[in-house]
Amino acid sequence: MTETAHSWAKLRQVVIATTEHYADTTAVRTAFGLGEGFADPELKKISLADATLPVSAERYLEIVGSTEEQGPVGKWLGKIGGRGGFVLSVQHPDPAGVRARAAELGVRVPIDELAFGKVILQLHPKDVGLVLEIDGIADPAEWFWDDINPGPEPGAAIDEILGVEVPVADPAAMNLLWHRLMDLGDPVESDLVDLSVAYVRFVPGGPSADWTVVLRTASSAAADPGLAGITFRLV
Repeated sequence: MTETAHSWAKLRQVVIATTEHYADTTAVRTAFGLGEGFADPELKKISLADATLPVSAERYLEIVGSTEEQGPVGKWLGKIGGRGGFVLSVQHPDPAGVRARAAELGVRVPIDELAFGKVILQLHPKDVGLVLEIDGIADPAEWFWDDINPGPEPGAAIDEILGVEVPVADPAAMNLLWHRLMDLGDPVESDLVDLSVAYVRFVPGGPSADWTVVLRTASSAAADPGLAGITFRLV
């Protein structure tokens, strides 16, 4: 009997939202020895300040802030205390399949559009525990920012995003939902989604934007930037 082939998914960006965009971006750059990075040109259109900071060749730490206090992101930040985990951007080769499975599973897709010629889906946080962005790029070696310099900062104190821990009400159920949405087969671990080197681990206690971001340390100069609402674990 032939085993059914499943899809793949790759964590690309961890997005933190804050009411203190400049101060938090400066603190993160200083603590981790990251460079200037760049701003996602699409986010200015929706009133978000942005700093996209390359951590490795494939993964980015992104810090956004609303320029509209009464806009949806500004209001959400007010509810959670001004800072928290916001979006995980995941590359997937079959956004149409994700869209169809979301409809079957009752998961809302409030954003379904093209960016840079690629399909972008954003799944509703009340259904999937956070804003899950599915970026439809079929080639795992290709990404939006491949032609943008600078890349990772030489000599940075961190050199990889290893994973993100997200509090949810039912870790096992959320883990199974993500596996089904992205056609990843049966979970190997009851609380973990393997996203090509990096992972998402669901932990009890949510729903909450109080994420833990796990980073690989490249030098003893790495330090905790001390941002309430986000925990950085250096390993």
